Amino acid sequence: MLYLVTIKNQGIVIREQIVDAPDALTAINQVEAEFGDPVTVEYVLVELDDGRKQPKMVVHNWHGYSFLARRLTPEEAAARR
Repeated sequence: MLYLVTIKNQGIVIREQIVDAPDALTAINQVEAEFGDPVTVEYVLVELDDGRKQPKMVVHNWHGYSFLARRLTPEEAAARR
């Protein structure tokens, strides 16, 4: 299947790329790999001044790009070649 992956930064389209992949998530993962290490999320507990602990989410390798994949119809794929 061919997917059109749209890459955006702060809502502005940076580029579009056609990817051959079995599903949309795989297509996005293939394109996102070009932007460095994958984003990972870590959950930690932060101790407050009064001794209570508060959960926090820490994001590593955030690159600021967003990705959207859409499967192309055979007609769309032929027109883009």
